[in-house]
Amino acid sequence: MLYTACFRFCLTVWVLLFLSPVVSSQIAPQRIPEAKLFIHRRPTLNERAARSTRAKFEPEVGCYLGAFVDFDSSLKLPQLKDLNGRMHRDPSEFEQIVQKPHAMYFFYLGYGRRLPLDWVKWLAQRNKFVHIALEPNEGLLKVKDDKYLQRLADDMKLSGAKIFLRFASEMNGDWTKYYKDPKLYREKFRLIYKVMKRRAPNVALVWCPFQSPTRLIPSYYPGDDATDWVGINLYSVTYHNNSLSRPAEEEHTSDLLRYVYKRYAAKKPMMIGEYAATHYAAIEGRPRPDFAMRKILTLYSSLPRVLPRIKCINYFDSNNIQFVANRAYNNYSVTDDPLVNAAYRWSISHPYFLASPDSPVSEPVPMPVRKGELLKGKVRLSCWARTPSDRLRVVYKVDGAPIYRAERPDLWECIWDAGSVTPGKHTLSLLVYDMQGRLAASQTLPVTTAR
Repeated sequence: MLYTACFRFCLTVWVLLFLSPVVSSQIAPQRIPEAKLFIHRRPTLNERAARSTRAKFEPEVGCYLGAFVDFDSSLKLPQLKDLNGRMHRDPSEFEQIVQKPHAMYFFYLGYGRRLPLDWVKWLAQRNKFVHIALEPNEGLLKVKDDKYLQRLADDMKLSGAKIFLRFASEMNGDWTKYYKDPKLYREKFRLIYKVMKRRAPNVALVWCPFQSPTRLIPSYYPGDDATDWVGINLYSVTYHNNSLSRPAEEEHTSDLLRYVYKRYAAKKPMMIGEYAATHYAAIEGRPRPDFAMRKILTLYSSLPRVLPRIKCINYFDSNNIQFVANRAYNNYSVTDDPLVNAAYRWSISHPYFLASPDSPVSEPVPMPVRKGELLKGKVRLSCWARTPSDRLRVVYKVDGAPIYRAERPDLWECIWDAGSVTPGKHTLSLLVYDMQGRLAASQTLPVTTAR
């Protein structure tokens, strides 16, 4: 992997930030440490089949990149006004800054408002998926099989776009207008599904709870027969709800995903409907690029390795302190801080993250090292590692001798020459240390080498 001089400088600066102690009163969550070794290769036909449910728009391997950019004031190109009078940012400028096209962009649509057909067509003409967060903010009783819903579906079909419709997401949170009545919610979701299936076959319906609370999530699930994709919204913040009494520094992104992924990923492709990591929290009043970088790198590194059923991730690129008056808590932008931008650019740079609806993965991807795996010539190794925290160090060893060390997810990959040892049987090990230097987890596997 080649880095620009600026990128190397940014990451070098971050090393100091990453390893510095964080002053807070929170207690790290007691999750089981993990250590898993990966080799970059093309998956077999059986492995590809095991990663896919063959749902509508689902890539067999890989993860679509998506984003919300309408609240990014760093973007300076003239905004585009849709027929509802809503302003949208031109995503081409965002893509230039992060140095990679994205396969989809999303916007919010209040239930009862007409589809901005002009904006949907504009995105589709540029080979983008259109991701719509349809929100019944006046309550679920407004959702009926009536002229509005029928026209909405007909306009979606007329657009010619490939559409992900995320209806009434975060229903498990009491901040929504469609909370507290799971039975009614399921009924209305199934109605939306029925109408879209009948009138707009170009629409995939996404059911998407928030990361927490998890207790009621299953009661809102509309059923396998009325759901195309399962989503989850999650955010990495230093403090929940801008409150010093609710520290969240040590929340691990994989823990936030764990409940929904474990319950639904085997039967439905998964989408991260919204994700972002703060680099400035109003309650702290100081820049925290170290926090945002660590969380972004950790999450995106986890997707191809331990969360391969997540087939789409959307970054919420917004400075909420500037744009969201009632929740002016965090700056989530990835374009206004060079360190955060560098981390995001690195995270999405691998071809595993799909830049368009029709860009299948053709290059090797991280696959678990198998017992007895044949390693020949120069091989690319990587890992998934965690202590209860996401601050850690990893060491790779062959026959007990160190061959590589790393302290951040962007450095987990290394090239090792299998021809540097005698051909035959060896052991490949991964050791994971916490920031106090204590061994937290390890994995050792027998491998075979050849020149």
